[in-house]
Amino acid sequence: MSFSSGSALSQSHVTGHSSLFPFEQLRPRMNDIIGDGGILKEVVQPGEGPPVPENASVLIHYSGFLEYSDQPFETTTNLKYPRMMKLGRDVTLAGLELGLLTMKKGEFSRFLLQPQYAYGEMGCPPFIPAAAVVLYEVQILDYLDSGQVDDFIAMSLGEQNTVPLSTLLEVVNTLRSFGNRFFNQKRYFNAKDRYKQVHFEVC
Repeated sequence: MSFSSGSALSQSHVTGHSSLFPFEQLRPRMNDIIGDGGILKEVVQPGEGPPVPENASVLIHYSGFLEYSDQPFETTTNLKYPRMMKLGRDVTLAGLELGLLTMKKGEFSRFLLQPQYAYGEMGCPPFIPAAAVVLYEVQILDYLDSGQVDDFIAMSLGEQNTVPLSTLLEVVNTLRSFGNRFFNQKRYFNAKDRYKQVHFEVC
């Protein structure tokens, strides 16, 4: 999928709609993904392939909205190249991370998050009021299963030498994919580091 596909998010987001369809009216169209009503999901555009794996690195466009607000309190839709985000490290909202794990490549979905899965009872003044329910719109542009790379790098040299060739090839291909993505974004220093890792793993 092209990076420009993120425009689908900006074209279809809640701007002009959240005042017409407040959160209570969105709920009947949404599915409870964990069973306690804390994270509701509506698939707007289905994706393809398997869902995002745990510890993956994801390339996403997202926007966060408060109820009755037609302007996001945060968004990446103005970025040509959103940064790759590592699950378990860069995604700080529990509800957003759990939601991402239900998504597929190319999917565009809305998530309604209760405070315990978003900014908590305290909120995040001055932008997020106390005990706020928030709406996130998310599009998965791409993801890389970097969890396997993390596990491999954490091994000792002896352990690395015992992994099956198929696993090594998957690790190398993931590192190469990172390098290619950085290169295409003209982030040449980052690309060089990834290509050097590939060289180290195969030598």
